[in-house]
Amino acid sequence: MKKDIEIPEVKNVEIAIVKEYNDNFLADCWYAYLYNNTDKDLEAIMIISQAKGEIDGEQRNSSLFRHAFPKLAPKQALKVELLDENIFQLDNTFMLTFFQEGKLFDKKYVLQANTIENRDLETLAFENKKGFTL
Repeated sequence: MKKDIEIPEVKNVEIAIVKEYNDNFLADCWYAYLYNNTDKDLEAIMIISQAKGEIDGEQRNSSLFRHAFPKLAPKQALKVELLDENIFQLDNTFMLTFFQEGKLFDKKYVLQANTIENRDLETLAFENKKGFTL
């Protein structure tokens, strides 16, 4: 029955938007990171990202990106993808799915369109990176 289905809540697992220097482009770039701020491993991680919205009255969508990672240890972070600044005009969605201790977890994170300029960059809990969490 529907009432017997347990849907665990994702806690202390974050998607962070980070600004850091890229040696290849010789410029500061934006990245999405996954941070495991729990005391247990995340396993079989899948992140699907896409940007959608309207620019100059026209509906726009980015490609759908799929990222898979076998494991993320406690208190560790991993770089998920490079973010092009042009997509910040759109709503950016990150759908995270993972297993922890044999249970399936999922959560949707959204970076609202045109809000990145209004964010204050702070030092994040991992690797002294500057950015913000969703």
